[in-house]
Amino acid sequence: MVFHIQTLKEKYLRGWERQATVILLASALLLTLHRTYSRRSFFNRHFAEYFGHGPLAESYPYYYWFLITAFTLLLVPALVAKFGTAERLKDYGFRLGDQRLGWRVTGAAWMLMIPVVVLAVIVYPPFVAKYPLCKVVATSWQAFLLYQLAYGVYMFSWEFFFRGFMLFGLERKFGNYAILIQTIPFAVMHYSKPLPEALGSIIAGVLLGVLAFETRSFLYGAAIHWLVAMTMDVVAVTFRHYFF
Repeated sequence: MVFHIQTLKEKYLRGWERQATVILLASALLLTLHRTYSRRSFFNRHFAEYFGHGPLAESYPYYYWFLITAFTLLLVPALVAKFGTAERLKDYGFRLGDQRLGWRVTGAAWMLMIPVVVLAVIVYPPFVAKYPLCKVVATSWQAFLLYQLAYGVYMFSWEFFFRGFMLFGLERKFGNYAILIQTIPFAVMHYSKPLPEALGSIIAGVLLGVLAFETRSFLYGAAIHWLVAMTMDVVAVTFRHYFF
């Protein structure tokens, strides 16, 4: 029995790199915890009764979702990166890197996506019904702005996890294949989105991964992700108000 265990150890653990092992196992654990505890339904079952029933009560589960995402996909992986590997946080993209390229691509990508979002809403009306995810925030610009800022924290957390923690954490072991590795769970996490967006997340995952490698930062991907998401909300609200 001891010999068999030793044989299996030699067969499956030889050549394993500590950093890649920590990143992959932590990613599986954190995504599982994220999907379990960040859900709005979890908030509604366990916490909703403590937050009253004000005019914006519908938004509370969303703020809970954003907060738990910041914990599971930003704070905890940042701690794992800092204390579980030999790298520094800036090696995981916590820096501006190539600002000239980063801001140019961010601006260009946003300008390109604005007509794409408008066209998508026209061609695929379910987008209007889907966004913003929290409909009550569209009742006032103050609520809408606060929601978008919190949504930005959510997007920042996502980008760090996929294009920071996973991408740069796996780069040394897998090289450019790290782009494809992080794209897989990123795309899977979009399964509940409208089909065009879910399929587009595969392309977005690859392109944002390339951008992160080229700039050595995940911040520009976070900015693009947030700007496009915010644009979709604005366009959807506008179309629903004036055309539907």
